[in-house]
This record gives sequence, structure tokens and C-alpha cells, in this order.
Amino acid sequence: MRHVTRWQKSLQFGLLWMLLISLSTGVFAQTPFLAGTASKSTVGQGEQFQITFTFNAAGRSFQGPDLKDFNVLSGPNQSTNMQFINGNFSQSISFSYYLQPKTTGAFKIGPASIEYEGKRIASNVIQLTVVKGQAPAQQGGKGQAQENVLNNSNIFVRAVLSKSGVLKGESVLLTFKLYSNVNVLDFAIPRMPSFDGFWNQDIQLPQTLERSSEVVDGSRYTVWEIKKLVLFPQQSGTLTIDPMEIECVARVKVNNQRSRDPFSIFDDPFFGMGGVKDVKYAFKSEPVKIKVYDLPGNAPADFSGAVGQLNFEAKLDKSQTKANEAINLKIKISGNGNLKLADIPEIEFPQDLESYDPKVNENFKASVSGVNGSKTFEYLLIPRHEGEYEIPAISFSYFDLSKKQYVTKKAGPFAVKVGKGTGAMASVNAGPAEKSEFRLLGNDIRYIKVGTPEFDTRLNTFYGSPLFYALSISPVLLFAGLAFRVRQQSKMAENTGLLRSRNATSVAQKRLALAKKHLGSHQPQLVFEETHKALMGYLGDKFSIPLSEMSREKAGETLREKRLSDDLVHQFFKNIDDCEMARYGGLATGLNAASIYENAVNVITEIESSIKS
Repeated sequence: MRHVTRWQKSLQFGLLWMLLISLSTGVFAQTPFLAGTASKSTVGQGEQFQITFTFNAAGRSFQGPDLKDFNVLSGPNQSTNMQFINGNFSQSISFSYYLQPKTTGAFKIGPASIEYEGKRIASNVIQLTVVKGQAPAQQGGKGQAQENVLNNSNIFVRAVLSKSGVLKGESVLLTFKLYSNVNVLDFAIPRMPSFDGFWNQDIQLPQTLERSSEVVDGSRYTVWEIKKLVLFPQQSGTLTIDPMEIECVARVKVNNQRSRDPFSIFDDPFFGMGGVKDVKYAFKSEPVKIKVYDLPGNAPADFSGAVGQLNFEAKLDKSQTKANEAINLKIKISGNGNLKLADIPEIEFPQDLESYDPKVNENFKASVSGVNGSKTFEYLLIPRHEGEYEIPAISFSYFDLSKKQYVTKKAGPFAVKVGKGTGAMASVNAGPAEKSEFRLLGNDIRYIKVGTPEFDTRLNTFYGSPLFYALSISPVLLFAGLAFRVRQQSKMAENTGLLRSRNATSVAQKRLALAKKHLGSHQPQLVFEETHKALMGYLGDKFSIPLSEMSREKAGETLREKRLSDDLVHQFFKNIDDCEMARYGGLATGLNAASIYENAVNVITEIESSIKS
């Protein structure tokens, strides 16, 4: 007997089901119905769940149910399933919501409705029980829809330290890794840890995150390093790094179990037509602890807390100058370590060298090996009279991690020979005195001029002239215009709907530009997706339709209220239908990405022209 493989059995099973459905197609096609289902019949207060309304024909103008007892997290999200039975094309449409109950109790959701051949068809009522705390787990069975719900087994983030224990001031690398076994479309970091007790420096990551693969608890995950920092602990003891909060949008499959809906068989992975949903999911990393040890207690007196492998140098730009001519003393600390915290002791300059607070320049970059770079201190010094001066030696102490001991480095002393200045820059050499008694004559104070002053007695005709009055009143007019402009901007800022309406075209143009870019790179599915976003976003922004109220019927009424022609309204919705069919039907629909893009540009342009005229 020939061996029957598992694939052959699956194929035979699939063909049998297709035959059964083909025999019953005529019966089901005669009875269009809108079926409402919930992912759970019992939900915990505050728990997220999904409701779905599926219509087994090509309906339009879907009207959602009253959801006042729930927080609408997302929806209505529309998806289209297409079937080819005995050479005939048919389709079903699903509208889903992600909800969160506000209170406990027994609730009835629905009915929703949809228009079909001029009639409105209503769905069944969905009954739901909301309990306190966590709802009991529900087993999927016949007639119940199951969905891959996101949780910490699908996607999570970890904070990984390069060391479990460090010295105070020693660097440690912190990496936040995102693990996922689902398709992550986008993510954001709404809240970073506060890093109390640490000085931190970001590591620049590439614009396109690199990904790798890891096995965790027997499951393989795709891994992205989404954030890297170098931390320098500033206190000893056991320090805690708070969690990072993440928000992501992931695309998950919706696998429907066998149900009363005859078309649910086409959601079987065997047919490759299972539905998908884009789900928003928030989560955070676990806090991590690190042990920080004190530095040895024999620190030099000038130790300021610098730790690492560091270099120290100091130099004058010139050792000879003239009175009242500036010289520069530059001190540089460089290497690898906590350079941000590196400092030098106060320098006692000679009394007759006028000094100013140093200009501090920091030039360092963080990497996986720590923070490398330099920190410079530039002093401006001005000798006020001639003579020979000596700047005392400058010391710098730090803890060397490689040697595990304190190291003190010195530079100097520096000798400066000051000659007599010339002209107005000449010094007043009157013996020892406080430097405040010396002034730069000829620049600081002008000499008194002697003689009889001459006054201009010519008549000044500017006062009382037209130019005089014009210039006098211009500040008042300018202030009034500015006040009017500020008031208009304030009103516009308060009217969010007006702002959305005014920016609707520019936002749509940006999305269409992105669609055109995908068109050039031969990515039709992305063209369909961005064009659909452009059309729906334009509709909501231009006419201030909230996402929770967005429906085909509401949109049609709004467009007609703006006195747009029925033909233009029909074109707009046809473009949306074409996008949805192309997104979920792919190349099988025969729709062309370039034509869909061009049609969307044209219909938005025509709507703008009609509204302005």
C-alpha cells in the first residue's frame, strides 16, 4: 500500500471541505447576514478584548454599535476576505474593535448594521459579562473566535548590564533589548528610566536598527538593541535601574476556530487566507540592580572623582608678552572615563596677572567601551605691568582602573616674562599695588579735551515733520498688528479641528509622497497601504470626523453636506474600496498600484477644488 503523507491527508481534507461548501453555496448566498462575536464572553475590569462584526457579502455603510460603556482603544478596523468558489468570486467584510470595559456587570453590545442592496441588515446582540479582577481563562471551542493575544511570551524588553558590580565612577554598559516572535510594525519609548544615582551618556545607534536571533526558554525570538547607554554610578551600595516603558504596534494573525460561519474555513492557514490585525501593546522592562563599591580611602586631597584611564597636560600659548596683552593657559584632560565629572583644583595665579573664569569645552563620545574624548579648561590671563611671573604647578588626580590605584599628574610651573607696553597699552609702573588700581588709559577712560566747545546752532527740521509723526505712531501700529496675530494663533491653537482641517491636504500629500516612493521601489503592498492611509486620514482631518465615529455612512453624509457631487463621492469611496481589495487580495485582484495612486491624487485634488469654489 502506498504511504500517505501528512500533506496529502491535509490536501484531501481541504478538498472535502471545499466540496461541501461548493454544494451549499447557493443556500448561503441567498441569506446575507451580519454576525457579531466577542473574543471573550467574560472579561476582567480594565482588560482588553475584541469584538468583530462579519458580513458574508459586499456590504457598505457599516454603522457600529453603541459603545458608551467601554473605552474604544481601536476601531472600527476593516478587513476583507475573498473566496473563489467554483470559479465565482465572493467576499466577506469584517469590522473589529478593541475595547476596555469601564465598569463591572452584564452588558449587551449591538446591534451593528450594514447596507446591502438598498436595505440595512442588523447583527445579533453580543452579550458580555465584566467581572472584577482577572477574568477566568476561556477555552476555544466550536463557534468561538481565537486570536493570538500579545503578552510577555510574544514580545518583551530586557535591560542588560555588562557588569553586575562596579566601582563608584566606573563605567558600565546598559543595553535595552526588544524580543519579539510577532511582526513589529513600530515602537516608541514614552518613558525612560530616571537613572537616579548615575550619570549617563547615550550611545548613538544606527538609523536602521540591526536585528539578531536568540533562543529564550526554548523559543526563538528576533532581537533589536533599541537603546544603549554608558552609566557611571555616583554613589555606592545597591542601585536600582527603573523599568523602561515601551509602546508598540504589532501585526498578529487571527485564527478563527470552526464556527457556524461557513466562510470561516478560509481563515485556515491551509488556505493561506487567515486574517491579521494590527494591535497596540504597552509593556515595560523589569528593574535591574547593580552593586557599586566604594573607591579606596587613600584619595589625594585634589581628587575630584575622576575614574578611568586618563591623560593630563597644560601649556601656555606664549611665555613672553607685553603689559596688557592677553595670554592663554590651556589645560586638557583626555582618555577614557567619566570625563564629564573630571575637574581641576583652583589655581592661585600671581597677584598682578588678571584672570577670568575658565572657558570649558567638552568633546567626548560614548561607545560600548565607555566614554572617550577630552575636556579642556582655557584661562584668559592679562598681565597689567611688566615683570617676570610664575604660574604654580597644576595637579590632577584620578583613580586608574587598570592600575587599581590613585594617580596624580602635574604640569608646570610656567614662567611668563612681561615687557613694557607701547602707546595706550603702556603699563603704569608705580611699584607694587593692587591690580584694581591699574587701568588701561586711552581705552578705559578718555582724556579730557580742553578749549571752548562749538555747538551746532542750525535749525533741526526733523521735529514736527511727517517722518517724525510716522515713526512715532509706527510702534503702536506694529504692537496692534502683533497682538492681533497672537490672538488669531491662540484661537487657532484652541480649535484643534480647524488646525486638522487646514493641515489635511499637506498631511495627505506627505503620505502620497511616501506611496510614490514605494511605487518607485516596486513595493505595491506598501503603495496600497499608504494610499489608504492618505485617503482615510484626509477624510477625518478635513471634515473633523473622530476616529471613533468614522464610518462609510457618516463620511458620505459629511461629503454631501459640503455639496460635493454624487459622482465625486462615489469616486472617493471607490478608491478606498480598491485600496482595501488590493491590500488584502494582492495581485489576485488585478488592481494596479500606479493607477490606485494616481486616482487617489486626482480625487483629493478634485475635492479641494470643489470646496474652495
